[in-house]
Amino acid sequence: MIEFKMDYWIKEINNRVPKRYFQRNVPEYRFVTYINHSIVLFMGNNYDSTYMFVKRSYEFLEESKIIEKDTEYYEFIKNYLKELYDYLIDNDLVKKDLTTRFHIKN
Repeated sequence: MIEFKMDYWIKEINNRVPKRYFQRNVPEYRFVTYINHSIVLFMGNNYDSTYMFVKRSYEFLEESKIIEKDTEYYEFIKNYLKELYDYLIDNDLVKKDLTTRFHIKN
């Protein structure tokens, strides 16, 4: 099993996230919460729930308008989500019925 370098992702996400996203009155607050949950759940080996927050993150990206000045952050996050998704699936860490019921298009 190839190791997922979560420490790298935590550091890079923290350096790139627009600080205004931590204000509860902005729509992106929900998104950064999803990302943070995906990290914590992954670190706790709760892979099924990690998968669900990856899914919610992708859904947010599909539904939301991305502010142009934040494009670089969102592209980086898409890479994080893709790599995390691939790791979960390639290492058979998520229950098959969950991936069938809640299919992720990435």
